[in-house]
Amino acid sequence: MRSLLREILGHPEVSCRIPSTPAFTLERYRALLDVAKIPPLPEKLLWIHTGGKPIAYRARSATAERVSLPGLVTLVPEGVPGEVALRGVGEGMIAYFDGPRQVPAWVAARREREPVTIVDNVVVTLAQQLVAAASEPRRDDEYLATLGNAALAQVRHVLETTGTPQALRGSRSAQMLVHLAVQHIHEHLEQSLTVAGLAATVGVGVTHFSNTFRLVTGTTPHHYILRARIGRARELLRMTSLSVAEIAAAVGFAGQSHFCTAFGRETGVTPTEYRRSCRESAR
Repeated sequence: MRSLLREILGHPEVSCRIPSTPAFTLERYRALLDVAKIPPLPEKLLWIHTGGKPIAYRARSATAERVSLPGLVTLVPEGVPGEVALRGVGEGMIAYFDGPRQVPAWVAARREREPVTIVDNVVVTLAQQLVAAASEPRRDDEYLATLGNAALAQVRHVLETTGTPQALRGSRSAQMLVHLAVQHIHEHLEQSLTVAGLAATVGVGVTHFSNTFRLVTGTTPHHYILRARIGRARELLRMTSLSVAEIAAAVGFAGQSHFCTAFGRETGVTPTEYRRSCRESAR
């Protein structure tokens, strides 16, 4: 599986083995593609879409394409060739098991011949925390195992309690509305972003926008904006020498104090501590 993913997507930004029961590999990718042919996969994998453009996926035997947007999770079946269309940059994580003997029975028993896409913010959040924790200078394998087991349990729960999951919650127009909003958010993180302003940008009322956004992504517009800002701040802390105050302004916080409070609440550490740990791990 590893070599096949490298051939299609290139090298991941992060690759880590999660010591859950069973263990699995979690990789974070940022890929620039147009249209790519996907050969039959040797095992099922989980695609967790975290940012960038919508991704269209069509199994060769399917009559219609499936669409993934940031915030969605897709179980891709094994043994089914397909095609992925991504006209731009896509960001996400892929989770897969280390060989057929490691695949749990509840995954192996599924018989879908097309991708199954679900909306579950818990899985997305757990995957993001797993990558962050696995990238720390001092890995805590017990913590990673707990998070990994929680992520597997949540995926199983959602798949087994929703019957046949919907390809997406909401209509195609709802999906595109949310995509336009998400695109606007990521392009204007340094500016003031309000729910009313986003609703006006996509041309709908505030209540309709908030309900549609939560239906499609599983989270509120406010929380999505906050996570996007913290994610961009992490990149700036890792990759630049900007001061904490400069980064706070660059990602749209009203002041350094507000930024530090929000960063600590989301990550458990201060911006300065996060930057220090990144530099120590790079030595």
